[in-house]
Amino acid sequence: MAIGLDTILATQSATEAASASTVSDKIAEQKNMFLNLLVKQLQYQDPLNPMENTEFTAQLAQFSQLESMAEMNSNIELMAQFQNSMNSMQAASFIGRQVNARGNTINYSSGETGIDFNLEGNASLVTVTVYNSSGTTVRTITMSSVQEGDVTCTWDGMNDSGEAVSPGTYYYSVKASDYSGAAVNASTYAKGTVTGIKFENGTIYLQVGDKEITLADINNISG
Repeated sequence: MAIGLDTILATQSATEAASASTVSDKIAEQKNMFLNLLVKQLQYQDPLNPMENTEFTAQLAQFSQLESMAEMNSNIELMAQFQNSMNSMQAASFIGRQVNARGNTINYSSGETGIDFNLEGNASLVTVTVYNSSGTTVRTITMSSVQEGDVTCTWDGMNDSGEAVSPGTYYYSVKASDYSGAAVNASTYAKGTVTGIKFENGTIYLQVGDKEITLADINNISG
């Protein structure tokens, strides 16, 4: 009876979403299992009904396919490591430079902090809402007669009850309307000098003041 590659690779689809190193380890394990089964099959085959050459050749081809898969995944792993190294070098080169990036996260520690956004038109009323990771509103800040363009408002670290909030991660949203009551588009962003980098769950973050931004969120760099 021929050894089916489908049986040996039954768990392959589950490993496709895993890391390259995990996939490579799994394929190496499957290669050993394939070889052991093939040796056993040759050892205990019926002398009166031996394995045909075509069947033997087909199974060797399957074995070669496993080897090719292992080599391919090893190359993918090396490419991923190289890409991570390149990303780290790129991130480190941003330290000390000015960046402007999309985002609405505040990593609050203490004191006052700036909240940045852009208005596409003049606004009669701007409402900035600061909320925690649970989505609960912490502070509502209103501004009147705000000109279009880049705007920075200051949050003093207090909630709407006048109490100091705890250090942690907060978020903010901006709504604006003009003098006729029509909505004015507002976009949030972070700007400032990159002071450090952080690695978390495979993602590189640039530390800009009390904000953390990813490389993909950067709009422009200067300095």
